[in-house]
Amino acid sequence: MSTFVIALNTFREAVRDKILYVLTLFAFMLIMVSRAVGWVSYGGELKITTDLGLLAIWLFGAFIAIFIGTGMIYKEIDKRTLYTILSKPIDRWQFVVGKYLGLLLTIYVSLTILSVIFFGYLALMGAPIGLPILQAVLLTYLEMMVVTAIAIFFSSASTPVLSAIFTSVLFGVGQLTKWIVDLGSILRTSAPWVEEFLHGLYLVMPNLHNFNVRQEAVVAAGNAGALALPWSELGYVAQYGISYSVVLLLLAILLFRRRNF
Repeated sequence: MSTFVIALNTFREAVRDKILYVLTLFAFMLIMVSRAVGWVSYGGELKITTDLGLLAIWLFGAFIAIFIGTGMIYKEIDKRTLYTILSKPIDRWQFVVGKYLGLLLTIYVSLTILSVIFFGYLALMGAPIGLPILQAVLLTYLEMMVVTAIAIFFSSASTPVLSAIFTSVLFGVGQLTKWIVDLGSILRTSAPWVEEFLHGLYLVMPNLHNFNVRQEAVVAAGNAGALALPWSELGYVAQYGISYSVVLLLLAILLFRRRNF
């Protein structure tokens, strides 16, 4: 019960954060501008508009996780409200999980509102809204679950600035994991140890590239019955995202328990 109370308070606190509205305005403007960008592409207006809209939703969720999530725990320490919270019958794991769920709720509510605006905009333009687009948005939700866990992990052990840097780097590397394996295959003959190192890095790093089906969704949107990703593969990706997030949360709890307050 305490975990959900912390999550609800975290959600209320995040909603009052001014940076949330700045990011919302940025994402909204990107969706609106996507139509103008589409005009310069002959014959591909709707595709570019859809692609930029999905990109805006993805960036919006990532920015919330990075810029709000990385300072969430430190803010409680800096304001000394953490001492009041932990003086109550609340375990530290409940505090970390509550913060995670509260931030995740903030991201999901914000992404849902932005997605509804995006779908309405596509409907007004006559662009197709089918299962491929919905799959792309769903996978964005799942990816933000992992990114939020990364932000909470670093926030539980470091300052907001360092946490934001580490989370941003890991977020960027996570988008390139596919090419890490390809690079290892290229260097297999000249430097076998490099391939082993890159393969190990691939296993440890969050494989966020799996969640990116935006291009596939845009291409498949106009084809009846087409999917951006088979449902079986989407299930595997969802399992990976949930598992990776749980592991990061467990590590965050261990780090937070070791801190002296």
